[in-house]
Amino acid sequence: MPGLTALADALIEHPEEEMSLGVLLGLLATEPAVLSQAPAIPKGATKGEYAALLRLTALEVRP
Repeated sequence: MPGLTALADALIEHPEEEMSLGVLLGLLATEPAVLSQAPAIPKGATKGEYAALLRLTALEVRP
């Protein structure tokens, strides 16, 4: 899932910042189809943590 990997790459620029839906929607403005593949944002997750979750999702790793 290259869209999720590209999104994860964009998020690691400031991994310590809190992740939010607004950030996700802003990054996906040009690729809305990726939003349906993206997992829910865990409460309190940072951009770095969410980037890791996206990479696991792209690799189809399930907890």
